[in-house]
Amino acid sequence: MTVLVGILLAGGLSRRYGSPKAFAELEGELFYERAYHALAAVCDDVVIISRPELMERFSSDAEVITDLDWIEGQGPLAGILSGIIAKRADKYFVLPCDMPYVGPAETAKLLELANPSSDITTICNSTENIPLFGIWDKRVKEQLQQDLEAGQFRVMKFMEKVATEWIDSSEIHKDPLVFRNVNQPDDQMRGWQNGH
Repeated sequence: MTVLVGILLAGGLSRRYGSPKAFAELEGELFYERAYHALAAVCDDVVIISRPELMERFSSDAEVITDLDWIEGQGPLAGILSGIIAKRADKYFVLPCDMPYVGPAETAKLLELANPSSDITTICNSTENIPLFGIWDKRVKEQLQQDLEAGQFRVMKFMEKVATEWIDSSEIHKDPLVFRNVNQPDDQMRGWQNGH
C-alpha cells in the first residue's frame, strides 16, 4: 500500500502579509487549519513545517517540526526536504498554508489525476505555474538534497531536473482563483468579493 504523507508549509516570513499567514483567518478557520484539513482528507499523516518562534501557536494535536538546521529558513524546498526526512512515505502531498481556498475536494482530485510514475505532479493554468500544490515521490529526495547542498533553492529550477507532470488547474477546479496564494490581506477580501 502506498503511504502518503502531507507536508504543510507554514514557515514563510509573510513579509507582504504583515503577520504570519498560517494564523490568518477565513470563514472562522485559520489558514493552516484549512490546509491541514485538505491534506488530512487524503493523507495517512500530516506534518507541519514552520519556524521555531511559531511552534507554540499551532494546535497541540498537530505534528509541527522546523527545517533541518543546515537549511533553516531557506524557503519551500528546505521545508519539503525537512518533511521528507522527518516522515517516511512513498509519496508526499505538499500544500502551503497561504492557499486557503484549496479544500479536500481539490486534494482528492489531484491525487486521482496524478501519474504514479511522475516524480512530481503539480498544477498550472494559462497564466502561471502553481508549483507548491503537488504530489512529490520519495525518489526526489536525493536530487533535492543535492540542490540544497549546492545552494540551489529555486522551486521551478528543481522541478526542471526531475520528471514533473503539470496538470491544468481547471481539471481540478474550474475557478483558477481557488489556487491563488493569499499574499496580502486585501487579496483575501478580493476573494470574498468574487464569492469565495
